[in-house]
Amino acid sequence: MPNVFKLSLCTLLALSAPLSAHKKMDSMGLIKKALEANLVPMPTGKDLEKYLIQRVKELGLKYQGAVMTKAQIELGKKLYLDPRISTSYLISCNTCHNLGLAGVDLVSRAVGEGWKPNPHFLNSPTVYNSVFNAVQFWDGRVAHLDEQAKGPISNPVEMNANPKVVEEKINSMPGYVRPLSAPMAITLKSISISSPTPSLCLRRL
Repeated sequence: MPNVFKLSLCTLLALSAPLSAHKKMDSMGLIKKALEANLVPMPTGKDLEKYLIQRVKELGLKYQGAVMTKAQIELGKKLYLDPRISTSYLISCNTCHNLGLAGVDLVSRAVGEGWKPNPHFLNSPTVYNSVFNAVQFWDGRVAHLDEQAKGPISNPVEMNANPKVVEEKINSMPGYVRPLSAPMAITLKSISISSPTPSLCLRRL
């Protein structure tokens, strides 16, 4: 698969929603444009599982075992949607990367902690399939998703949180550290921002 920024065709269709009416193209036209730009659909089924395992190994994500378990998925959802990670208890990952809006914020300039606008006039990139990206952030300053996942938490115009405080806060919450009922049991001794758990990284799948 080409080492380019990839979006699934479904995501491309979703991202066409905010375009003004006179600029919208029909579905087939958008698919044709995507193919002409050498974008290809993400693999599915067993091909997706195989590619995911390969990609995770290439990225060097720091964990062993299954690529994604049901418990990791459930933990990732909780972390992704939890505004208590931010200093104000108002900003979650989903605030800017809304999963109901194709993983973006649909604004020209992202707004974070204290309703501060992004100082670089950037909006929020989609998180859909971002583990497959060759680089992370708009400027490509990091390659690994485990590095990217740390950034927004401490960024003063995003979540503006002290990573140590976040770790202590989350590890004090029974819902995170106590095992849930089978088969979705999550048995974590601790959640660390400096060495992210698989779920913190894989929340961006």
